[in-house]
Amino acid sequence: MILTTPSEHKACLEKQEKAVALLFPENFVKDTFYKQLLQIGRTAKPFPKEFLTKENLVLGCQSDLYLHGEFKNNAVFFFTYTEALISSGVAVLFSDIYSGETPETILTCKPLFFEKLSRHLSMGRSRGGESLFLNMQRIAVQYLARKT
Repeated sequence: MILTTPSEHKACLEKQEKAVALLFPENFVKDTFYKQLLQIGRTAKPFPKEFLTKENLVLGCQSDLYLHGEFKNNAVFFFTYTEALISSGVAVLFSDIYSGETPETILTCKPLFFEKLSRHLSMGRSRGGESLFLNMQRIAVQYLARKT
């Protein structure tokens, strides 16, 4: 397996920069941050009911969060579902940033945006974001194993 180099992370890093710019404008106000995160949560892609399974449940989250990944054209596409709006905002950010990336990029492009984001979240939501990303990486490993 050949791991990607940081230059191959360009799209992933650009999506992270856009997320940070959206959530943390120069005139940052914490109330606006939460409103923006709630708004992002409302943009979640439809999540088919057949994927609301125990296998897709992300453990370690403050609220029930489901993650499903699909592999197409050498890229992984993620879908998330939770009823908790702030958690949904965090999940949509991760899903939007890492969807369409190769398994190798998912494994090697760190969620740098989450370092800044997690400073403004409860410990439970921060741990949930970490668990979500670990599950995304697990799915990426499964697709890599199928390719070899």
